[in-house]
Amino acid sequence: MPVDDAGPDGPLRARPLRRRGTLGVIATGASASGPVLHGLRAAAREQEYALSVFSVSSASGPAVLAAVAGLQLQGVAGIVVLDGHLLAELAPVAAIPLVPAASTDQYAGARQATEHLLQLGHATVWHLGGPEEGPVARARERGWRETLERHGAEVPPVVRGDWSARSGFRAGQSLAVEPGVGAVFSANDHMALGLLAAFTQAGMQVPRDAHVVGFDDVPEAAYFAPPLTTVRQDYLAAGRHTLATMAARLDGVAVPAWATVEAELVVRESSRCLKGA
Repeated sequence: MPVDDAGPDGPLRARPLRRRGTLGVIATGASASGPVLHGLRAAAREQEYALSVFSVSSASGPAVLAAVAGLQLQGVAGIVVLDGHLLAELAPVAAIPLVPAASTDQYAGARQATEHLLQLGHATVWHLGGPEEGPVARARERGWRETLERHGAEVPPVVRGDWSARSGFRAGQSLAVEPGVGAVFSANDHMALGLLAAFTQAGMQVPRDAHVVGFDDVPEAAYFAPPLTTVRQDYLAAGRHTLATMAARLDGVAVPAWATVEAELVVRESSRCLKGA
């Protein structure tokens, strides 16, 4: 079912999106309730613009093609696709502008996290990665791996999770008994939460015995035990970028389809002091 979301707030700092009816949004899986959509909605409220969101349970061709058809029947001015990798498949069937949601530079964020841990004096950094098939997990893993290679550091095997705290806990149990694990970059904060709990259960204290960095800066990250160093994503800025791109497309201006916003490393207690101090 489509969901409308609109409300007044303030103008965009970027090029304003003039009201032309409603924008469609296609969300698949977890993106239907995730922070990217929340950021897009906040940006739309700034412009007093309406969104009609179609949530589909899977990214399969028939489901997303049906979503495009349904939104076009509603008469939306353009469609934002939250899972940008679907764009090539959907573009040939869309008769209106189709724009991928802007996102944080995942690669650069992972590079910042890994650089930070290396600067603390660690010989290498272990990685608790997300699902191997996911483009976000792959980008974060690539940023971690290539940073280690650039520094001539050993690249440990990736420990894989599924984004959940439970999978982070299981990964933490295996890492806690692995010799020489002093620094871990977790591909998201929820897995880092499970990792911290497993380390504590194993008698490891963070940051005394190991340093941990996450990704996302979820609202709870500042209240983890210890508070989590993490990579912050500016979802509102990403939403503004997305709407500015759509505005240009609706005006017939050729602009790059893909846009990214900068990631910001937020340093907290999980990596605040030198290991062993």
